[in-house]
Amino acid sequence: MRKVQVTATFWTLVIAIPFTALALSATAYITENLEGILRALLSFSTTLSVSGRGLVLEFAERWPEVAGMVIGQVVILTILIFARNGKQVEEK
Repeated sequence: MRKVQVTATFWTLVIAIPFTALALSATAYITENLEGILRALLSFSTTLSVSGRGLVLEFAERWPEVAGMVIGQVVILTILIFARNGKQVEEK
């Protein structure tokens, strides 16, 4: 049992230490270069969108359509799950 605990601790540290270093360095990079990153994202967004207004405005206009599609898919999948469960109960 002792070997399992040592192994689990070892692999947790092997995984956690590099990801902690990566997170700290990414946070430092983003903090130093946030203005340039935002400027690049805004120019990319304006270039990519159809009317040149930016992706945020395009998404703000279209999110109800996406939400409706997602809700519709959830309803359909829920109906299918209940139908399958009902069919299995009838067969037994």
